[in-house]
Amino acid sequence: MPAKWHKYSYSAQIQERRSFMAVISLFLVLTVLFSLINRHLVTMYAIESSTMEPGLSVGNCVVSTPLYSNNPSQTSSLSLLIKPVRGDLVVVAPAYPDDRNFLLRSMNAIVSFLTFQKIRPFEPEFSWGEKPLIRRLVAFPGDSVYMEDFILHIKPAGSTHYLTEFEVAGRTYNLKLDALPENWTTGLPFSGSYPETRLGDTEFFVLCDNRLSASDSRVWGPVPATRISRKVLLRYWPFSHFGIP
Repeated sequence: MPAKWHKYSYSAQIQERRSFMAVISLFLVLTVLFSLINRHLVTMYAIESSTMEPGLSVGNCVVSTPLYSNNPSQTSSLSLLIKPVRGDLVVVAPAYPDDRNFLLRSMNAIVSFLTFQKIRPFEPEFSWGEKPLIRRLVAFPGDSVYMEDFILHIKPAGSTHYLTEFEVAGRTYNLKLDALPENWTTGLPFSGSYPETRLGDTEFFVLCDNRLSASDSRVWGPVPATRISRKVLLRYWPFSHFGIP
């Protein structure tokens, strides 16, 4: 039947309404499915600062997963969780939870994914301590640590001597080390020193790769295991740098 006669056809109107409802239903199902995947399987993040240079630069986009154990002594091979390794890039959860409703979080995740994290229409104005942060996990619960000249020295739990963070790490990574401003003493924040400390049984020590750029465990202190929420799996943008950062 020609389209201009649809308004006179009851059956045609019913079919149009059914088609419209089918599209709406499909959109809702896909939104819920994407949100569940984004929340429980993989999550994308855009790098907005230079804190993790030289490994990750501003504008890079990464994929992370919450299927990450915060128990380094995990031994079960049947677990679906990825066992933590010193040197992993991890997402440190914000101190305060995201209180947006499910629909806004879902729509924000969909739009940001489709625009490579460039557009996040329903992102709230975060204040300090409310935004997830990507940091390098360098020391485990029970380790003893101290920092000298921006390099963390670690005595693993049960060990008798200290090694540098690179000697105990299970991942290869580089640091960006710049000279401190003149008269910047070791007692000031972001200095290259940190006093000897033993981590608690549920504490991790995380650091920036760009050691002069932002706050990390040198300022916050050790991070509780409950805030180590995800592991960064790979960088997917730009395509020329696709792979494990």
